[in-house]
Amino acid sequence: MFKTFLKGMAQGWNKQGFALSLTQFKALHFLSKEGPMMVSQLAAALNMTPAAITGVTDSLLAEGYVEKERAADDRRVVNITLTKEGKAAIEEAHNKQKEIMGSYFSILPDEDIAHLRRIFGVLISELDKK
Repeated sequence: MFKTFLKGMAQGWNKQGFALSLTQFKALHFLSKEGPMMVSQLAAALNMTPAAITGVTDSLLAEGYVEKERAADDRRVVNITLTKEGKAAIEEAHNKQKEIMGSYFSILPDEDIAHLRRIFGVLISELDKK
């Protein structure tokens, strides 16, 4: 059921007319949280191949949301860095995401929200252990 819910949320994302695809949003989100990353690190974080993430970052580069920088000590290493435009885009997307999530969960009584927080807390704790 949770998988169905996530799928519905992804479809809702697409229907909202965001300037970013869900994958692009996730890439910008990781960059905003972790800072500059190598293509291989970003690919691993998103559970994608480096070739696939290159396509994503190329589109973000074309939009001006990221920059590619070669490492000074090893020219073979390319770091992906968030630009000012990328920071603004991710902030806008986060705000819209909060609205969407609020609309999904606003139908639940406070008691159910408390149960969800507890359940997700347990699941996140277990993930952190692994």
